[in-house]
Amino acid sequence: MDELLIKEFDIRYINAVSRKDLKEHAMIRLIISSLATHEEVYNLTKNDIRSFNGIKTVKLNNGRKTRIAPIDSRTFEVLMEVSKGMSRRQRIFDYSKAEMDEIVKKYSPAKRTYNVEKLRSAVIDILRDCQFFEHDYVSDMINGTNFEGVVDFVNDMHPMFSGVWDLDDDEVAEDFIENYILLIGERNAEKIAEDICESVERVENLMRSITSRNLMFRI
Repeated sequence: MDELLIKEFDIRYINAVSRKDLKEHAMIRLIISSLATHEEVYNLTKNDIRSFNGIKTVKLNNGRKTRIAPIDSRTFEVLMEVSKGMSRRQRIFDYSKAEMDEIVKKYSPAKRTYNVEKLRSAVIDILRDCQFFEHDYVSDMINGTNFEGVVDFVNDMHPMFSGVWDLDDDEVAEDFIENYILLIGERNAEKIAEDICESVERVENLMRSITSRNLMFRI
């Protein structure tokens, strides 16, 4: 399988299995959605999560520089949920750099270990591959420049913003399960369901649909 396709599966896998712990899932979504670094994750407060004119954003601070980054609606909702009850200036993620890396590692596929920077780099690689323009919107996003252009870019091209890296849509989930079987090597619906935080019934239905589709293409 193409290296970029493997990276994309790994991102989707980490995003799915991290739902076992909402706060850790929120951290991972923040990294994937906004390309946040260790320092930017650590410095995020409830006050930094904003919504205006329908655009969800986070203000990210690495200790030297501040940038405003758009985030997808689901990530916004999860961040608001985990920061509920916190003061506006309280840090949301009280993790050390090593703890952040360990969280990402914990949810990585067994044969391909990720940390914060490797996960972030994988997302950057995918976004650059989606960048069918001469202008480098990914660099704009990382540097906190050209905000309106970045918003248009992520809404059009970032899989988190379209829901492709979540599992709500059955066609999207089918594609993920098919790649899961191929790359993880597990075919037991109960084990898959437990791993990716889905019901056994849904996984079984998705697997039946995959089998039917593959049989149809062979005819």
